[in-house]
Amino acid sequence: MNNLKILFVVIICLSSSALVSAAERVDPLKVFLKEFETLQADFTQTLLSEDGEQLEKTTGTLYLQQPGKFNWHYKEPYVQKIITNGEVLWIYDEDLEQLTIRKFESDMIERTPAAIILGNSRLEQHFIQVDLGNIEGFNWVELTPRDLDAQYKNIRIGFDAKRLGMMIIADNLGQTTRIDFNDVNKNTNIADKLFNFEVPADVDVIDERLIESN
Repeated sequence: MNNLKILFVVIICLSSSALVSAAERVDPLKVFLKEFETLQADFTQTLLSEDGEQLEKTTGTLYLQQPGKFNWHYKEPYVQKIITNGEVLWIYDEDLEQLTIRKFESDMIERTPAAIILGNSRLEQHFIQVDLGNIEGFNWVELTPRDLDAQYKNIRIGFDAKRLGMMIIADNLGQTTRIDFNDVNKNTNIADKLFNFEVPADVDVIDERLIESN
């Protein structure tokens, strides 16, 4: 379940220059989220220890669609799919042949990094945003959760012009998750079937919706 916790989360160690007020320049996050409907991209996700040691490296693809639909597919070195159609959340571990099903509620992502990419309308309510300026060719913004009980300290997002390039998230354990995005396509047609999950045969299914109803 660690991947679910760090979904859409990354952090990069940067020696930032003087902070720039968002009012003094174009807000790259606001530009990215303008008229945002869908997003698809390949990604490489790297988990680093407090000492900078690589603990895990995974690759895969992601698909996002407003409002609140996503398909996060880890392909290497193991296969895991985290999918929601905005009503049901499926977490499928192919190697374990195990599927967990949960009722999906908007507040699951409202205070998480996923809300940032999905352009949650209450972003300012949950995050404090600071413009870090241009660092090594990327325009960076940093978001710090207002919730003191959040599982991460901050999120840094780097944009190459209007393109989403990188996310970096620092958690409260001192670990850093960095996600590099490639072949990013915004507002292209995405098949509805990617946001639904067909249960394979001979899979151990844990349906937490049934537990909640009891």
